[in-house]
Amino acid sequence: MDFLKEFDKVTEKLDTVTSVSTPPKYWCTSGNYVLNKIMSGSYLKCVPQGRILGLCGPSGAGKSFIAANIIAEMQKIDAYNVVIDSENAMDDDFVSKIGVDTKKNYTYRSVSLISDVTALVSALIKGYNSKYADDENAMPLHITIDSMDMLLTDTEEENYKKGVSKGDQGQRNKQLKAMLRTFVQSIKNRNISMTVTGQVYANQDPLNGKGKWVVSEATEYALSQIVLIDKLKLKDKDDTKIIKGIRMICSGFKTRFTQPLQKVTIEVPYETGMSPISGMLEIAVDLGVVKQAGAWYTLVETGEKFQKKTMEKHVPKILEGLEAHADEFVNRQTLGGDEEMKASDFGEESSKKKRDAIHLKDS
Repeated sequence: MDFLKEFDKVTEKLDTVTSVSTPPKYWCTSGNYVLNKIMSGSYLKCVPQGRILGLCGPSGAGKSFIAANIIAEMQKIDAYNVVIDSENAMDDDFVSKIGVDTKKNYTYRSVSLISDVTALVSALIKGYNSKYADDENAMPLHITIDSMDMLLTDTEEENYKKGVSKGDQGQRNKQLKAMLRTFVQSIKNRNISMTVTGQVYANQDPLNGKGKWVVSEATEYALSQIVLIDKLKLKDKDDTKIIKGIRMICSGFKTRFTQPLQKVTIEVPYETGMSPISGMLEIAVDLGVVKQAGAWYTLVETGEKFQKKTMEKHVPKILEGLEAHADEFVNRQTLGGDEEMKASDFGEESSKKKRDAIHLKDS
């Protein structure tokens, strides 16, 4: 088209403008199949190249736990991991129990200020670009920031040194938003991905349709994906006492790769860490990949029978069946008992999504 000639000339002169629009070059799993599904649309992948994934939820919901699992999975694809920790949640002992090798392709930094994070990430990406330039086969780099909510502005730091108890909330949100926007632009064309964690705050206006929790605008604006996480206590098998662990209710609050607001439940016993198959069997039953009769399950495709404790060897076939239903909406939001979660806790779905959703019985 003749009218594009001048437009193309200007495009060529601008270093920050590109004509290339590509999907993620690679993905990494979260370490759990059903969590992958609600974030990417596939049971096999979760964290995309060139994007920022946000893990948001109240204190103790398991944000750092999932972030550490992602780091462990990143190491399996030979990615280099840099952890920027503002709340001392990602100590070596904690991440090592989850499976992270802190001696291989791993760097940790503790920070306090938003400006610290900006300076560190800027230096890191500058060094990465200097080494790899536009090499499509560059080593994958994954950056984890845990957590954004503990970061201070320079003004808050100065007030603290003066002994003044005074916040800087307006500037703080502006600085976080600007920081994340800069990161988005810096990593989008590189073999770099990023995971950040953030708190949510209670919704004071239940009529606004945002549900029980509200994600800060600074976080919601820039990220390609946001997992909203809430927790329930994890009961033992005979349901008579509480053991150390939680059940995570994970909602695809924001995603540019699949239908949003899909929900899954994952069991996380602290002694063993997150299982890749947690929540998988329940979804397989809901989608008709597996039929249940009491304690026995049957693979619809092959007729093979098994019990939950022996499902491991059947995972490849179950996964194959689930992938065939990857376009279907999953909505495991109710858990039964005294701690049932409602759809409104995670925001109201549109009427169309409600029609499309798979309505589940109590677990």
